[in-house]
Amino acid sequence: MTQAERLARRETLRADIAKQERQLAELRAEEARLLMDCEHEYADGRHATAGGRIKICAICGRLMPQRDEKLWG
Repeated sequence: MTQAERLARRETLRADIAKQERQLAELRAEEARLLMDCEHEYADGRHATAGGRIKICAICGRLMPQRDEKLWG
């Protein structure tokens, strides 16, 4: 393989990598939009919280409100 062939192949690979990175970014954005309305429950109705003192949702990864925090008003 000549140096010219290597450089041409490198450019092709970089173009493919850029395309894959754009697709990955689109998929991550779609996942984020999907999880914005997370109900923090599994399909069978169990709560999806995990942790001890600080609880997070096992599905979307967001922090859950603490007991002593006001939930409204």
